[in-house]
Amino acid sequence: MEIGYYFKNLPPTEAIKQYAAKKIEKLKDRLHHIEGIDVRFSLERQNQSFEITVHGDATVFHLKKSDKDLYAAIDNAIDVLNNQIDRYRKKLEEKTAEAREMFLPRLEERSVPEETEIGVREAEIKPMDDLEAILQLRSKKYRFLMYHHANSEQYGLVTARNDGNYSIVMPAADGGFTETIVRLNGNNLEKLAESIYPVSRLTVAEALDVLNESNLDFLAFVNDDTGRLNVIFHAHGGGIMIKRPAA
Repeated sequence: MEIGYYFKNLPPTEAIKQYAAKKIEKLKDRLHHIEGIDVRFSLERQNQSFEITVHGDATVFHLKKSDKDLYAAIDNAIDVLNNQIDRYRKKLEEKTAEAREMFLPRLEERSVPEETEIGVREAEIKPMDDLEAILQLRSKKYRFLMYHHANSEQYGLVTARNDGNYSIVMPAADGGFTETIVRLNGNNLEKLAESIYPVSRLTVAEALDVLNESNLDFLAFVNDDTGRLNVIFHAHGGGIMIKRPAA
């Protein structure tokens, strides 16, 4: 996590930088992905000011606090910033829940046997880009497609949305997942939105329960045993299958 420090009308000191860094470090507990942080220390009339800008989780947080004591200004700013992030994440989770409720593929009620045999399929090793994956999804009328990029460690999941656009889910550097909504325009992809993908970490048994209890066609989840994205689904010929990245 890189932090840029700027001082105006104040001498730069390691003590104040280390104090701010220690406070800022705790933001990792609230944000999945932090792209960059800028902090500014300044003296304005009789007050010392602390200003912070955080680029993270597809948004920007910014605020400024002043006090006669610079350490107090830092404490006050970080407290307010934490509250801002918490409110943002709550709204994001509410919007995501609404969107998932709207776009998750649902089926008619079906009887579920007490004992279920689950087959496993691996994504093809042949690498393809996002455009090729979407074109295959369209031409073969798949419900979803898990595909590899440059190698077996870099993979994605593309699904067709009810609004005619496409959702691309990719592993993020921090261990989470990002979702990019794109529109197919001729032979080009137009990026519409990007956000954190709220995928649950489940055992296969738990994923099967969610699939059946929520009456879903398929469910993307992080396999608790491997830490990688899997998709559990009802196969066309009957039975339950899991699609996973090739090892």
